[in-house]
Order: sequence, then C-alpha cells, then structure tokens
Amino acid sequence: MPAECRAENTGEGQQALRAELMAKATALVPLLRAKAAETERTRRIPDEILAALDQAGLFRMRAPKRFGGHEADLRVYMDVVTELGRGCGSTAWIAFISIATAWIAAQFSDEAQREVFEGNPEARTIGVLAMSEPARPVDGGYRVSGRWPYASNCLHAHWAILAVPLPLNGGIVPGIILAPMSDLKIEDTWHVVAMRGTGSNTVIAENIFVPAHRVLAVETLAQGRSPRSNKDELIYRESFMPTAIIAVAPPILGMAQAAFDLTLERINAASKPIAYTFYDDVRKAPSMQLALAQASTLIDTAVLLMRRWSDDIAGAARSGEDFAFTKRARLRMDIGYAMRCCREAVDLLLSVQGASAFAESNPIQRVWRDLEMASRHGLLSGEVPHEIYGRALVGNFDALSPFV
Repeated sequence: MPAECRAENTGEGQQALRAELMAKATALVPLLRAKAAETERTRRIPDEILAALDQAGLFRMRAPKRFGGHEADLRVYMDVVTELGRGCGSTAWIAFISIATAWIAAQFSDEAQREVFEGNPEARTIGVLAMSEPARPVDGGYRVSGRWPYASNCLHAHWAILAVPLPLNGGIVPGIILAPMSDLKIEDTWHVVAMRGTGSNTVIAENIFVPAHRVLAVETLAQGRSPRSNKDELIYRESFMPTAIIAVAPPILGMAQAAFDLTLERINAASKPIAYTFYDDVRKAPSMQLALAQASTLIDTAVLLMRRWSDDIAGAARSGEDFAFTKRARLRMDIGYAMRCCREAVDLLLSVQGASAFAESNPIQRVWRDLEMASRHGLLSGEVPHEIYGRALVGNFDALSPFV
C-alpha cells in the first residue's frame, strides 16, 4: 500500500478528512434550511442543493480513492450526514442513501466498480432491500423483473442496488444487483405526510439484463468475501450488516439537533410568554428549563451511542476484528434506543414551543413530521432488536434475525 494511502487510512488521517468535510457540511446548513420548504413542496431535492453537495464532494465520501473518492470511514460519514440533517431531513436522507450505497457498490467486482465510479466519483446511487421476483439465470448473467417501492433518491440517481431472490447452488438466496437507472422506470407513488423531498417512489425493472459481475449474494458480503481485489482499502472491511444498518441513523440525529436549534432560536428571538400562567418569558420557567436540559441530554445520548458504534466498526476494520453476534445484536438495540431518544427529545421541544410549533410557518413542524417518519424505518426499529439482544445474552440463538 502506498505511504499516502496508509496515512489516510489511519485514525489520524480520517480525523483530518472529518474536519474538512464537516466544515463543508456546516457551510451548507443555511442553504439546506432555506430550501427545505421548497424541497417539501416540489417533492424532490432542488438542483441547487444537488450541485452544492457535488461541489462540496460529499457524494464521493465513501467512494474509492482510486476513482477520486474520499474513502471516508464510518465515523466521518456519521458526523457529516448528521450535520446535513440539521439543515434538511429530506436532503440528509438522500445523502445517506447515496453515500451508503456507494460504499456497497464498491464491494462489487472491480469491473462493476469501474462502471459506476470511473469518471464519476460523485455517482449517486439508491438501494432497496425489499425483495422482488427471483432473478432468472441466462447466458452471462440474469434477467430481472420486479417492483421496488420506497426507492429514496431515485429521482437523482445514476445507479440502483436492488434486492432480488437469487438462484444459487440449487436454492434461492437473498441477492443484490447493480443496475443503471437508465434500465429502470419510476412510478410516482410517494405521497406521504413527511420526508416528501426524498422522492421515494417505486422503481420498476422489466426483463432487464444484469451481467454476472453486477450480481452478488448477500451472504457473500455478510461473510466479508467481497469479490473486490483491492483488499488494502480499509473502509470496505467494515462489517457489512452492522455498517449497512447504522448508516440509516444519522439523518434522524441531525433532525433532532435541528429541532433543538430551532427551539432555542425561537425562544431567544423574542420574549415568549407561557399562556395562562404568570410567566412572561418561557425561559424563566424552571419546567421549561428542565425540558430543554432533558431534550439536550437525550439528543447527546443518541449521538454518542451512534458515534461509539461507528468508531467500533471502523476500528474493527483496521484491526481485522470481527463482530460477534451478541455485539451486533446490541448494536441493533442501541440504534432503536437512540431513535426513541430523538423522538422523546423533539416531543419535549414541541411542548417548550407550545401550540405555535404546529403552525405551517414554523419549520419545527416539518422537522417533527420528518423525524417521526424516518425514525420508524424498519432497520431502526427497537422492539424486535431488543428481544433479539435479550435472547442472545442467554444463548438462545434460534430463529434470530438475519438482519443483525
């Protein structure tokens, strides 16, 4: 490995990259805030925002350096996407989708990586885990048909990673394919009360051909057996399932922080009385001070949990350590707990602002709607992972979830 690559793959090198990309993300927050209402109204990310993310080099965050990417580790990714969430939930969501699935695209064969990243390290991607019709083996690859709903970022993507039942060794196993968006159709099905700007419509494949080098069994990745040849690129050694799951969390962390920022700005901008009380300024009420303190602590708890796990996953990739099942199960439970902390924090902040928080002119109502929806993504739920972790602690591994 060249000395330059060795330095940049160290913790110190990643810290420098984090500082650089965090500064760029922070600089974008005011623009994202200013465009958030437009993003929601038009149900897509404005071209100005996409161009700004491109110029800042954020879409290339997890792309291989060989193609001009940053090769940022999971902790850098966690902090930068969280910062984007302070500006706009929908923008942070499509950023997470694109950056996280670019990391998955880099797990494919060298030939597939060249098709995606060569000449375009900012390549935007989507990933949908819902299974569709089984792929059909043909000469040189597979024929694939199906529908994949909730395809966030499909309006702006170049490539799609889609889950398919894959015929293999006489059976059917979970697989993923890599297909250009030009091979797919988009059906406008995303009509929801929150996260409207993500464009999470349905993508459709009609008997498309997918060459064998753009098809992988999920088990291959889960076992760390990527067909990629560049084994010295450490971020692609990060444990596949834990990395793919925790990648969903940072937009919600950022939205919770946005709600806190907006609440402080609002109550500090002018004296806001508490209706039907003797308090002429909400800031003077001990009950409201306690609510702010508790909300801040809940958000910090969620952020610190996710940072700790990101550091653990990135550190394990450097040391060659694998994640035991019980550790992975605890990660899933902690993610669910972090999401609950974010929801509880925002609920407290809404009470601090009072009924005015739900005025359409108040941006916290959009943050609240976005966070309530996004934090209930299937990979972020805490109920079943809580059960799985408890069972793992007592050695009962029967019928435990494969998504751990």
